[in-house]
Amino acid sequence: MKKIISNITIVKPGGNDTALVLGINRSMEEKKIINDTIMKKYKNVEQVGFIDLSKPELQMAGGEFCGNATRSTVFLALKGLPGETEIKVSGVNRLLKAGVSGKNTAWAQMPIYKNPKVISYQDNYMIIPLYGITLVIVEKKEKFINQQKAKKEALKILKQLGLITSVPASGVMFLYKKNGLYAIEPVVWVRDIKTFFYETACASGTTAVGLYLSQKQIIVDSLPVLQPSCKRIYVSVKKNSQYFISAKIDGPIKILKKNITLSFPCKRESISI
Repeated sequence: MKKIISNITIVKPGGNDTALVLGINRSMEEKKIINDTIMKKYKNVEQVGFIDLSKPELQMAGGEFCGNATRSTVFLALKGLPGETEIKVSGVNRLLKAGVSGKNTAWAQMPIYKNPKVISYQDNYMIIPLYGITLVIVEKKEKFINQQKAKKEALKILKQLGLITSVPASGVMFLYKKNGLYAIEPVVWVRDIKTFFYETACASGTTAVGLYLSQKQIIVDSLPVLQPSCKRIYVSVKKNSQYFISAKIDGPIKILKKNITLSFPCKRESISI
């Protein structure tokens, strides 16, 4: 026996293709099944969120926070027209400001901790928690030879730091310079749905890079960070002598498919990593 879901939109927020399913009143188990069904059908999709455009509200399939899905949801809520609103997002206990800044471009306030003391060092890694996701920054001279090597190294680091089970979502941001620009290779694990992706873009990871550079006394104001998709996501961080004040990301949005209808099974297959 199968169920039918409709009103699915696939969005590319600078990479990191995201499926947004209309309707948030679903059980966690059903969200996981829909997540798996969409990812099996559409191999380019890296994450799935459930949305209510009237509020607006976004609930990720794994209950984590996602900056690019937030930007995408607001873009749909505002119908791509310039404006600003507030959005409720999973993994965050307050509303976030977000909006459409221009043609096919959207921005979002990021849920950072204002006290820099939450940032820690362990085994020579900088660990930066955001609400709903924890990121590890690893500086490299150049990118990995292939994605599998990046994923293997990231998994080792996340296990070493105990981040596989301790937080809803975690990731390693391999940071390097390319043609004078900061660039990242993001690898992200979502605990409750057991997805592990070398992402083609990562807004949360871009924010973590902004906080990392800010801690090194570098001015972060609309700083472009090159994503594996070759698109740029811009990060801004405001900070005074003691605290982070705010962080914001901005970047491109493209709608790939609209009004998709799919059938999905009633039970979920077991997934392991």
